[in-house]
Parts: sequence; structure tokens; C-alpha cells
Amino acid sequence: MWLTRLLAFSAGAVNALGFLSLGGVFTSVVTANSAMIGIGLGGGRPAFGALAGLAVLGYVLGAAGGSWTAARAQRSAPAAGFLLLEAVLLWTVAVWWAAADGHPGGAARTVMLGLASAAMGCQNAGVRVSLGAHVATAYLTGMLTQAVAEAVTRRRLQRRALMTVGLLICGAAAFALLGRWLPGVAGMLPALLVTGAWLTWHAPTRADPATSA
Repeated sequence: MWLTRLLAFSAGAVNALGFLSLGGVFTSVVTANSAMIGIGLGGGRPAFGALAGLAVLGYVLGAAGGSWTAARAQRSAPAAGFLLLEAVLLWTVAVWWAAADGHPGGAARTVMLGLASAAMGCQNAGVRVSLGAHVATAYLTGMLTQAVAEAVTRRRLQRRALMTVGLLICGAAAFALLGRWLPGVAGMLPALLVTGAWLTWHAPTRADPATSA
């Protein structure tokens, strides 16, 4: 349970980082970013559309890497390689963020957006391959739709879905607050959370990854 909680919280923080500090686009919401590409093209804002396109490209590359590492781990060992890859990407962003004192700009901001988006793609794909399509930590549209459908048709409340949405909101709020009061260290929050998730996966008491989800 703690594994997916930490990842959902981190996803909120990373999306807030992208929207508030890396160009006004999201890092894991491909639907919104795709619409922003269209807005950039049709609204005469090519730079904005290019940033949204970079976020989508980074997400796709990260998803490919996360899928490959998760599938490889399943065949050889129970290690969560996709979490390690995601942590490396987010720590790279965190170091760059600290070097810019919480105010990245220019090429650094663009590269950081690509890395953060890749981290979210890695997380979503890795969780899907390792824990199954029913577990979501950053892609919430389908999960929330299913929860509403279950509530209406079967009178069944999916508490996990509501908790995940709440954790993502809290993660975004936490980053926004840190960005206001401690901007120099706010970029470390997602990296610390994913590192915590990786440690949770490898905890000595872990019997099965699914039981931690």
C-alpha cells in the first residue's frame, strides 16, 4: 500500500513542478499536453506547443524505458528497476533545480521538463507491467471513470481510487507550498518520494510487490 501511496504523492509533485516551473505543461497528463500542442499550433504559440510536444515525447521514451526494465526484472529478479530509473531521472532534475536555486530557465528548464516527463512515463509503465493495469499512480482518468461507473451501476465505492486522487492533489499542494517557502529544495520532494518507494519495494518484510500496492 505504501508503495503506490508514495508514487501517487510524487506524481502530484512532479506535475506541479512541470506546470508551475517548467513551462506551464504537465509531465504525465498526455491528453492535456496533446491539446496544448494543438493550442500552440492554432493559437500562434509555437514555443508553447513545442514544450508540450517535448513533454509527450519524454513521457513516451520514459514509458518505453520503464516497460523494458520492469519486464526484464520480472524475467530475472524481483528488483524494481523502473523505480531506480525513475529515481535517477528525478534526482538529476533535483540537482539541476538546486543549482538554479529553484528558478530554472532557458535550456536547463527545457531539459528538466523532458527528464521529469520521462520519469512519469517510466513510473506509469513500470507500475502497469509490474503490478497490473488495475493499479494506477499517475494516470487517474481511467481509474476515476471506472470508480464513478462502479458507484452508479453497482453501488460500490472504490476507496483506493479516491485515495489516489487525494494523494496526487496533496503532492501537488506540497510542491506548491515548498516552492513558495523553500524554493531551493522543492525540487527534491519528488526524488525523495520515489526513493522511498524504491526502498519500500526492497524492504525485508516485503513478500510480494502487489501486497505493497
